[in-house]
Amino acid sequence: MTPNSSEAGAPPLRRSTMLLYGLGSASNGIKNRSIATFLLIFYGQVIGLPSTWIGSALAITLVIDGLLDPVIGQVSDNFRSRWGRRHPFMYAAAIPYAIVFAMLWMPPVGWSPEATLGYMITCIVVLRFVDTFFEVPASAMAAELTTDYHQRTLLVAYRYFFTFAGGLLLLWAAYTFFLDEKSGGLFIRSSYGAYGIVAAVVIATSILICAIGTHSRIPTLRQPPARKATPKVVLREVIETLSNRSLWTVNAAGLFVAVATGLVGGLSTYFQVYFWHLTPKQLSYLPIIGIVAALLGILIGPQITRRLGKRRGAIVIFGALALASTLPVSLRLMGVLPPNGSPDLFPILIAEALAVGALTLMGSMAITSMIVDVAEDSELKTGRRSEGLLVSVDNILKKTTAGVGVFAASLVLAAAGLSDRISPDQVSDANMAKMGLAYVPAIWVIYVGAILSLLTIRLDEAKHEDNLRILREKRSGSGS
Repeated sequence: MTPNSSEAGAPPLRRSTMLLYGLGSASNGIKNRSIATFLLIFYGQVIGLPSTWIGSALAITLVIDGLLDPVIGQVSDNFRSRWGRRHPFMYAAAIPYAIVFAMLWMPPVGWSPEATLGYMITCIVVLRFVDTFFEVPASAMAAELTTDYHQRTLLVAYRYFFTFAGGLLLLWAAYTFFLDEKSGGLFIRSSYGAYGIVAAVVIATSILICAIGTHSRIPTLRQPPARKATPKVVLREVIETLSNRSLWTVNAAGLFVAVATGLVGGLSTYFQVYFWHLTPKQLSYLPIIGIVAALLGILIGPQITRRLGKRRGAIVIFGALALASTLPVSLRLMGVLPPNGSPDLFPILIAEALAVGALTLMGSMAITSMIVDVAEDSELKTGRRSEGLLVSVDNILKKTTAGVGVFAASLVLAAAGLSDRISPDQVSDANMAKMGLAYVPAIWVIYVGAILSLLTIRLDEAKHEDNLRILREKRSGSGS
């Protein structure tokens, strides 16, 4: 596989292009943040489905969706067109993505619980399928836009910033304009439908901006050779690519992070509304804090990985993240924090949101950047560029394990007595203690698992530079 133009002759990657490329990930942030924050409470407390139904359905749909990712990854790796390998899929995803997202928040009125569950499952499966059409090719493009070890970290940082900022900005809009006290708060059905339409428009716009903003780079991206590949050849190539040891050592850490993300996301609204008794006005401030946290993450994260390396930097980050994620809940369980409603409590929760948001972005950024670096390691071993297939593995593992996290969240809610329609003032302190006592050790176990996995990774900057050198020598020797 050779580039349309030589790597040396490709124009420098401008900061504006990096920004436009990163902006496309806002679509994924809006989708994930909306589902993690609102789906359990919308379909559970507003529509009336049991939380265990919803959690189980999410876990199942994530597994189904994950099976499609490597197919899209392999197809986009070998797709030939005048718009390159990635852009046709990105353009095709924008409008269907927006339509299905809006439909998710407007289930038919009067349907039975079973039919409503089927509607929800169908929407989520289709939504994640069209998301894959954009997310896998767009993620794969990071390895093609630059081979520089540290510039890749910055490129990934832009993606994660807009993932966080996009999701949080729409979350702020939801609490401020759609789910505020004047509109009836979190328990008015029609408010979610209005939010879904607005968010859908933003999703389609962000995807199109990313595709158009990187369109000029198509001549510098790699083009697969023209060939006729039999199913047997394709299967052999997939197995060769997925046999890369570095791919699995990096993804092992990502597995634990995805479980933590699903667990925290599934419980976040319940902690905020039922555990801390935050008002809609206070909830509207948290997304803004999250955007500030994302800015801190994009500024500090690359500096940490540059100084410590991606692996050691991620170890430090995940240790700090486990502490920040559990400290306020632990202190409440010990009776140390001020009571709910106290003016001294909310600043503490703001500090927690700031620390957790920044550290989560930095940790995810380090893991994804290491996965991008596997592209050259894989090319050296197989002779093919397989960025799409490599990132699809990351997507599969994130989706399936995040589903495990959401399912675990639904079990925590059931154990705490929140599986049926219930208002915050009906929940006892004992119920909240059960939720906290299950949450704190689970988070620590998950992040310790991530740290142990990181200790096995051997793909560092020196190894990456060595891979690039060998590949340049091979290309020079073959005349390409």
